[in-house]
This record gives sequence, C-alpha cells and structure tokens, in this order.
Amino acid sequence: MQEKKSTIRYERVKDVLDLAIRLQAARGGMTIDEIQEELSVSRRTAERMRNTVEWAFAGLETVPAGDNKLHWRLESNALRRLVPITADNLASLATAISALRQSGLGNLATSLSDVETKLRAMQRPESLANIDSDLETLVQAEGLAMRPGPRQPIDPALLSLLREAILGGRTIKFSYSGRHSGKRSTQKVEPYGLLYGNRPFLVGKHSGYADTRLWRISNISEVRLTGNVFECDPDFDLQDFARRSFGTFQDEPVEVELLFNKVAAKDAASFQFHPDQSIERHENGTVTVRFKAGGLNEMCWHLVTWGESVQILKPAKLREQMTRMCDTLANHHRDD
Repeated sequence: MQEKKSTIRYERVKDVLDLAIRLQAARGGMTIDEIQEELSVSRRTAERMRNTVEWAFAGLETVPAGDNKLHWRLESNALRRLVPITADNLASLATAISALRQSGLGNLATSLSDVETKLRAMQRPESLANIDSDLETLVQAEGLAMRPGPRQPIDPALLSLLREAILGGRTIKFSYSGRHSGKRSTQKVEPYGLLYGNRPFLVGKHSGYADTRLWRISNISEVRLTGNVFECDPDFDLQDFARRSFGTFQDEPVEVELLFNKVAAKDAASFQFHPDQSIERHENGTVTVRFKAGGLNEMCWHLVTWGESVQILKPAKLREQMTRMCDTLANHHRDD
C-alpha cells in the first residue's frame, strides 16, 4: 500500500513539474482551460496545480491577451535546473534530423542538430553518461523507411536570406526558372512564408498582383533584398493557405469524396489525405473520405497508388481527369 501511495505522489510531482515547464515555455501564457486540456484534468485540479507551481517556483505572472481570459506564464531561473532531458527526447531529435536529411532539408537538419548540442550542453556529465547508453540502443533500434521522392537541398545562404526578408517584411527580387518552359524571368515578390513538402516552396505576393502564389525554391537564384518594405496581409494565414491544396498545388478548392473498399478501408481510415478531412465508416466495411482542396492533378497521381481499392465519387472532373491520365499511361506502356 505504501508503494502505491508513493507512486501517486511521484506522478503528482511529475505533473506539477510538467505544468511548470509548459508555463515557462508558453510565450503567451496558458489559460486554465488550456491547462485542463493539455494535462487532461478537471478545472479544480488545474487551478490547484497552477497554485502549486506558483508556491514552488514563484515568478508566476499574468500575460496580457485580447480574449478576456487570464493567461499565466512562469518566469523562474530555478526551473531551468530541473528540466530533464531523456534518451527518448534525444532519440526523437535524432530521428527527426535523419528524416529532414532524407527529405533533402539538410539545412533544417543542421539547425535541429545545433539544438540537440545545446540541450546536451545543459546537462550534467553524470546524467549524459546514463542518457548516452540508452540513446545508442534506441538509435540502433529505430530507422526510417526509404521514401521515393525529390531530394533538392536548399542553399543555407538562400534560406537565411529568405527568412531575413520574411521577418523584416522586405520585398525581394530573384531570377526564376519556369517549371515547364525553363525560361528565366525576374520576379519581385513580397515573401510571406515557406512551405515544406516533397519540394520546398516560397509563398508570397507578386508585386502588382493581389493573389498569393508559390515559387519552387530550387528554381530561385540570384536573390537580393530590395529597399522596399511591405505590410503583410493581416488576413493571410499560412496554415489556411496550405489547407486549400492537396500537396502544394494551389488550384480552386473543390469538394472531394472518395470511397475505399473493404480491403483498403483500414489503411484509408488512418491515412491523412488532408488536414480537414472527415471519415465515414459504413456497415459493409467500406470507408468514405471527404475533404475540400485544390490540386486535382496531384490528387490523381496519388490516387493511382491506391489502385482499384478507391472510387472517386466527387467531383466529376477529378474522375474524368483520372480516366484520361490512366488511358494515357496505358497507351504509353502498351506494346505496338
């Protein structure tokens, strides 16, 4: 019985320390509602935990916010000596670094590797000895499956310049090679952000045009900052912009409805086709996936990999485009 009580107390200490770490890491602070949600506790428990953090570390303060709620944030030097780094944490970082390198994003992998080095530097030597022993085992036991796709490393100097322009709200000029024509043109762009997928893209507005566009970073060269400063559209949201597309093709979004047979239903139900998708399971074992996005061409190329297990219910133009594409492929590979 004593062992059970000790375990309960230990778990409570871990929860309070976890909350303290979250409160210090949250630049905009955390509300009681957010504490409840992130730690899966009742409101009363969330309030008690917040009070315990304030008693243990002091430095708990409210952060101004525009939602009429109290946002709490912790400022404590004492906590910095108590934040634990585990072998699991470093193994996750190692896997993420490997994934970035495999995707051709070596510059981001290097940046994340620097974070790993700094985290290790914060640990005591005796702690690192124990961590490294477990870390070696974990790293050897985990790997990444090779995924076919483009591998186009980004020039670190180019990435740094683009980030500088984005942070400073400065217009840039660059030479751009057309995707199909190969012709080079000079572009003047207000950079809004970067999108990483199979290929990295710059998101921004072409000078003189209202719509937001994509530029493939591998086709950009001779970038230079201009003296012009721009105001980013306050209504623009990069995540919302990304959700409009299937992959990175920014066509007009359409309602998509896909029906997967019983054989593929389990895989389809656990597959993310789109961040805002909905899944409907049917009594006959089939599954319907619905989402709204643009990029019909990229959808077709992806859906080919599902073979006969998927049926396009909506829209008709996606079904027609898939039919044309499959006919073209069949004719190309048919013996004369």
